[in-house]
Amino acid sequence: MLKLDISTLLGYTVAVFQKFFGTSFGIILSSVILSLWVIIPVAIINRMAKRKDF
Repeated sequence: MLKLDISTLLGYTVAVFQKFFGTSFGIILSSVILSLWVIIPVAIINRMAKRKDF
């Protein structure tokens, strides 16, 4: 969506989205947040599994 310049068709929200996530800071921030979205639940499940006596 960022490469197609659809921001003019979809309105103000996509224009802000494109302006923020089109920068290197936006890409790094979204990558960090997505990584944490995976790492935190896996760490919690791993901790719970180690406590469980199977």
